[in-house]
Amino acid sequence: MRATKEEYKSVIFSGCSIDYMGVSICNLANHHRRIVRSNEYQVWSDRHKEYYLFKNIDDAVDKFVEIKSKRGKI
Repeated sequence: MRATKEEYKSVIFSGCSIDYMGVSICNLANHHRRIVRSNEYQVWSDRHKEYYLFKNIDDAVDKFVEIKSKRGKI
């Protein structure tokens, strides 16, 4: 079963991060409250050498899904 974008957003809104085969997404405000005061979403993959910051959860989840879909293509 595949997760939907709404399910990914729900997990992030609950304060958790998601890691899937080397691709990760999190709300930095949940992990670095002193540094990040508003919601900023980080999407990264060391494997693909891609790192992004977003103010919008929809954009962050879209990028997470995009990178996740190329997991076998390095």
